[in-house]
Amino acid sequence: MSEAGKTFICPICLELSYKPVVQGCGHMFCFWCVHRSMNTSTVSHCPVCQKSYVHIPRISPQLHHLLQLVNPSEYQSRTQEISAEEHDQNIYSPEIPPNSSSLGRKAAINCKICKKMLYKPVAMNCGHLMCQTCAASGPTNSCRFCGVYHPDAFPQVCVELEQYMEREFPKDYKLRSEEVKSSDKAKMQMKSWRSQPADDPEEIGVTQNPIHQNVGCDGCGMMPILGRRFHCLDCPESCGYDLCQTCQDRGNSLPGRFNQRHGPRHRMEERSLRNPWIFVWAW
Repeated sequence: MSEAGKTFICPICLELSYKPVVQGCGHMFCFWCVHRSMNTSTVSHCPVCQKSYVHIPRISPQLHHLLQLVNPSEYQSRTQEISAEEHDQNIYSPEIPPNSSSLGRKAAINCKICKKMLYKPVAMNCGHLMCQTCAASGPTNSCRFCGVYHPDAFPQVCVELEQYMEREFPKDYKLRSEEVKSSDKAKMQMKSWRSQPADDPEEIGVTQNPIHQNVGCDGCGMMPILGRRFHCLDCPESCGYDLCQTCQDRGNSLPGRFNQRHGPRHRMEERSLRNPWIFVWAW
């Protein structure tokens, strides 16, 4: 059990968040904790605020590296603990490339777009962190840094990260606040994003589309997949590789969410709830 008062504690396991994921509501969890808490049959709800969602974001590499700098010994201990569990279960969380920068904690909290200290930090579905204003000035429902599809509503501010910056770098954060807060550009642009998924499953299409229970999309993270599902015939991993129709249509280029060795030449097959052998194509 972690000591009271520590930062970046996962609300589920009450340990230092490992391979942190920031939900659209702004709350941070361990990769495995949020996966295990997600409802694989219907709409899920954040364990903290109960906001509904059907997509799980990817790990934030920046937060992963920041936590390694903030709590190096504890994070290393968590790495060893989780790695042993993954080995026993033969299913693995995504590998995060080592941080090549040696500039320290301050550089780890810079925005992917403006390259300045994050202000009102938000995490996109792909895991990239940016200022609220920078994210809002990009195309609707896409990450401005990598262009990857961002489903659902505009992400909420990650309060825990914001509080950390306010506490650790008060002067710098105050300067960023004065620099950004006078602009109402972000507030205007956020209104163009789609509204947050409703609590009523019918309003987000759960009852209007086939529900592929216990199957998630390796692109946008939809769980369960609603509507058409596409399965890879060539990925050898037992967990498989699946995409929803949106990610299939967009030509998803992201790696699998459990280190699947999926490639651009792999054949994708449409799977049906009634007849799993409908259609095959390569993309």
